[in-house]
Amino acid sequence: MMKKFTLILFLLVSYITFSQDVFMQNGTVSQCTGNFYDSGGASGNYTSNEALVLKICPPSPGDIIQLNFTLFNTQLNRDIMTIYDGDSTAAPVLGSFSGGAANSPGLVQASAGNASGCLTIEWVSDDSGNGPGWAATINCYTPCQTIVASIDSTDPAFDAGTNSVIADVDEVITFNGSATFSSSGAGATYTWDFGDGTTATGQNVTHSYPVAGLYTVTLIVTDTNPNGCSSSPVRLTAQIGGSGPGNPYVDAGPDITIDCADTCTDITADFLEIGETNTYTVSAIPFVPPFPFQGLTNSLNPNQDDRWSTVENLPFDFCFFTNIETQFQVGSNGVIRFDVNGSDTSNGWSFDENLPNNANETLGEANVFTPCHDIDPSVSNNEQIAWEIIGTAPNRVLAVSFYNVPMYSSSCNSLLATHMAVFYETTNVIDIYIKNKPSCPGWNDGNAVVGIQNDAGTTAFVPPGRNTSNSPWTAVDEAWRFTPAGPSVIDFAWLDSGGNVIGTTPTLNVCPTVPTTYTARVVYTNCNGDVVTVTDDVTVSKDVPFTVDAGPDRNLCEGDADIVLNGDIESSTATYQWDLDGTDLPGETNPTLTVSSPNSGTYTVTVTDQSCSLPESVVVTYFANPVVNPISDYMLCDDAVVDDFTEFDLSTKDAEAIGGQTGINVSYHLSQADAESGSNPLPNLFTNTVNPQTMFVRLENSSNTPCYTTTTFDLIVTSGIVLTQPDDLVLCDEDGTNDGFTSFDLASQTPIILNGETGVTLSYHLSQNDADYNLNPIGSPYVNISNPQTIYVRVQNDVNTLCFASLSFTLSVNPLPTYGVSGPLRSCDLGGGIGEFTLSDATSGFLSGQTGV
Repeated sequence: MMKKFTLILFLLVSYITFSQDVFMQNGTVSQCTGNFYDSGGASGNYTSNEALVLKICPPSPGDIIQLNFTLFNTQLNRDIMTIYDGDSTAAPVLGSFSGGAANSPGLVQASAGNASGCLTIEWVSDDSGNGPGWAATINCYTPCQTIVASIDSTDPAFDAGTNSVIADVDEVITFNGSATFSSSGAGATYTWDFGDGTTATGQNVTHSYPVAGLYTVTLIVTDTNPNGCSSSPVRLTAQIGGSGPGNPYVDAGPDITIDCADTCTDITADFLEIGETNTYTVSAIPFVPPFPFQGLTNSLNPNQDDRWSTVENLPFDFCFFTNIETQFQVGSNGVIRFDVNGSDTSNGWSFDENLPNNANETLGEANVFTPCHDIDPSVSNNEQIAWEIIGTAPNRVLAVSFYNVPMYSSSCNSLLATHMAVFYETTNVIDIYIKNKPSCPGWNDGNAVVGIQNDAGTTAFVPPGRNTSNSPWTAVDEAWRFTPAGPSVIDFAWLDSGGNVIGTTPTLNVCPTVPTTYTARVVYTNCNGDVVTVTDDVTVSKDVPFTVDAGPDRNLCEGDADIVLNGDIESSTATYQWDLDGTDLPGETNPTLTVSSPNSGTYTVTVTDQSCSLPESVVVTYFANPVVNPISDYMLCDDAVVDDFTEFDLSTKDAEAIGGQTGINVSYHLSQADAESGSNPLPNLFTNTVNPQTMFVRLENSSNTPCYTTTTFDLIVTSGIVLTQPDDLVLCDEDGTNDGFTSFDLASQTPIILNGETGVTLSYHLSQNDADYNLNPIGSPYVNISNPQTIYVRVQNDVNTLCFASLSFTLSVNPLPTYGVSGPLRSCDLGGGIGEFTLSDATSGFLSGQTGV
């Protein structure tokens, strides 16, 4: 009926909204506004026998679709809508819906894990009838990101162990927060609730409290998502106006800025002064309990009256009346004892004596009275008697709380008592906080007592007006501290920035010339011998009306160009004086100073203006450039693979490169450019890539690496064996065969080749491969197998047989010449049987065609 009712309104505005409205159909739409209707639209029924699947997606990646069904009316269990969390019917099913308003999908949205942000709607109607269908609004929104808030720090600093910050009334506290965002923190709002009805926004805020008390500070971080995505709250307790902490502490006070005209000021430290536990002082402290009365972790004596708890162990030594206590028991009538007795379960309630007392069991069996009075946990289910160890060593505490415990007697059960005792590790201080201590005068005369008592019951310390004889008495928001007051167990000192003791009194007059930090140190020595040291700093500065900046410290190399230090404050009335290592530099009264190599030192300019002087120092250090030492070439024999490449250990050249210098780094490079820039240093084990190969060496000052020099040496793969090339062997073929083969005395070449080399072995081979790998040596004499023939020689080191050299020579066999027959030479007789002959005319006959003879 609602759908029909909206017909007139729909008709009036359809010209505006039609394009935004979506009807059930097959397909996909992408929009963040408008309405989603069944196939009948805003005014009609859907039809029978429909089987449709529609996907509705957000236009912007990262957004998700939300459908808010304001009308739903289909045939129950016949006409069914199924909604899928994704962009298809294969996505997870969010639900199937049919029937009336009670079965409406209501508000449906894509899940944060749905990357598409789409919803897929499947609609099936049968042929038995139809109905008004549905109407839903379409919206898009960005899913919430994960935001994790953090309270990072406070000033004064908070104690991480107790998650609390301690401050005085009206003291300004600075709170610093942050957050991590899974997406973006741009525009995020940091909202602080200070627990006193006031709030503030900002990542870093300040607040002060006008009234003492415990306040819970809460930080919530909210991003700009329209859905209001926020972090979980993080909390911190502000303890305002309480006494100083019972743990070891020292406060050096706030930083001090003294007037420029003054030279000195007092610094004062506040710390917990304690002594041995043979005696105590009792003092009233502000009622600011450091822990809640309710919710301590270890519950005791539930619903049992007049009972001692089981014996509990302390994780730290607690000194009490000179005894070292390690166990305790809690009595249900507001008492605690260290003189434990596990078999004694009954805690006394009746007394009318004062402390100290050991005659009455109610008083004599207890050590700490918080107060002691007759209370009855058995008549309530809302009370708590509990304890907890809080904090970390050496600043742990034992807290024992009695929360909302009814007073004994049916007429007084509505009166509830709440009180707590806190025992501090190391200092052995005991604090008692009484939130509410009513009195039941009609029972046990309303007797009650607050205090501490030794095991013997002979010594007790009780606050004024709080012994039994003062009963009946009541108290609200009251607190007392019991401080060990025997011989002091602390040592106090002021230290300068170098850690030297400059004073041992809490107040010290100091006269710094530059901003100086002083440290207040307190050393606590516990009764068990444990020593705990706490410190706090205070910085004293002058309120100088100008600043001086002469630049950063400078690390340079000897031989670098001059540098100019500049302390100019741009004031026409300022004067300047430079000094080096505390000694004035004569005549150097300008704002700038030129410094030349190799003059290292601390250069200070003291600027005086407006009756104030301010020094500013710059440390200039000239570092020596390494000395270049000659490096011999690095020669190695080839490895098992004869290829002129082998592995060199470059580090073996370090000593040569450094040459006895100290503070030098050495690196090896493949190019001069890499050596100059220090880029691409080679590993110590390096295999050469060419033979020989030049190594570029960088030597740099390890204290200032820009100070460097470079040099080179070569890597050479060689045997180191020097051989002499012999002449080839040439023989005549004298065996009469003239076949070109004869016997050669190869050994005759050996002394020529070695030429005095010793410690080596020479062999002859028929190929270079055999010579390289020492295969198939041949003997001498040797008959050649070809003419001419090359013989290969291997000479190897007797110690390192991989280290060898080789050469070759040739064997040649020349044939013996033959002679032919020449006919007689004839000549005319010149007289007397004498004639002239040309002998060369017989040559051709004798040669008979031979050449080379």
